[in-house]
Amino acid sequence: MHDTGIRIAHWKSAAVLVSLAWVLCPPATAQAPRPDSPVDRWVTVSEAAAGLDLKAKDEAVAQALRKAVKQVCGTFIQAQTKTENYQAIYDKVLEDTTGYVIEHKVLKVRKDQDAGLTFVRVRARVSTRKFSHKWSNIAHTVNQANNPRVVIAIVEAIRWVDGRPRWMLGGPGTVQSKVEDFFLSKNIVLMDRKMAKKVSKRDIMLANIKDDTKAIAVIGAQFKADVVVTGRATSRYSRTLVVAETTMYQFVATLNIRAIQTDSARILVSKNYNATITTLHRGAGELKALAKLTEDSAPKILEAIAGAWRRRANVSRTVQLNIDGMDFTTWKRFKAELDKVRGLQALRLREITDAVANIDVEYRYTNENLAERLTELKVTSLEVKEITANRIRLKVAKKPRVESEAIGP
Repeated sequence: MHDTGIRIAHWKSAAVLVSLAWVLCPPATAQAPRPDSPVDRWVTVSEAAAGLDLKAKDEAVAQALRKAVKQVCGTFIQAQTKTENYQAIYDKVLEDTTGYVIEHKVLKVRKDQDAGLTFVRVRARVSTRKFSHKWSNIAHTVNQANNPRVVIAIVEAIRWVDGRPRWMLGGPGTVQSKVEDFFLSKNIVLMDRKMAKKVSKRDIMLANIKDDTKAIAVIGAQFKADVVVTGRATSRYSRTLVVAETTMYQFVATLNIRAIQTDSARILVSKNYNATITTLHRGAGELKALAKLTEDSAPKILEAIAGAWRRRANVSRTVQLNIDGMDFTTWKRFKAELDKVRGLQALRLREITDAVANIDVEYRYTNENLAERLTELKVTSLEVKEITANRIRLKVAKKPRVESEAIGP
């Protein structure tokens, strides 16, 4: 019996993977302003946002500040357009102008009742030096975000019973071992699984065999992993060939790989790979086919996972809220209150099941900032239980306070 070992893989610097065509480039290096160039500049800009309340005013001011930054730092930004991950870095740098907008003044606010718009005129002082430093820091962060921690769990079968594969749940299998060897050959660290002592090896293997995506994601999260790479590999005798009076044996191996994001149970990658070998000897042909299959597919597996993770980091931010103890009445109070939070762009209820609400939030600032705003709500009292790159898990701490007790914005 073979054992499919589980280890946690953490992508190190992209530089160590330079031999792969899909590897991420090192973080973009922002150039400091030339000594003769101005460090700070004042500009005056105008912008507008939909709405007539304070939230609309804040949005208009935020847009004006981003416009001011682009105007002052346009030359620097243009120089970065050909660097790796440019769009992701650009979006994140302009997401929050705190730090390089040294100061600003709102010169004028005008509300157009008919159009439902709030107009602002803002004068801002922008630091080009701090902007370039911020760009470097964000570039490094984006690069690190593209390197997920991974759990690998691959089961395999070379025996069949009643036409079904007999999965082996013993020690390290051929495919598991060779995938790990490929990781090590690229200087990728494979961390010991003892850091997750409470996780049952058999549980994750059985979840893989049963195709239980949610269970796999939950177990992977217990490993503190960002992605679980699961696989099911089979190999079997196909047919006998006779060529020029020489008898040969053909074996076919298949591998189904899926990469599952642990904080959302979202499937990032689903791929199938096949290999066929012909050998003069009947014995151990199944294992030889699995070895050939893994050799051919391992680089493609890593390429697919890295590409999917990179695309995930580059899309617009949507934070998933999982709130325990929330019924529909509490949801309505929560929605009315959260709609007034500055920086909120969209709020969508996905479902409420067994008093657990799953909600998608589009938010302008960081997850930590959103968590702070949620715990400061006056009507709905919430406790933060977990924060990941894409999800915040909360619990309704106690019964909502009545509206009359809430303090207005």
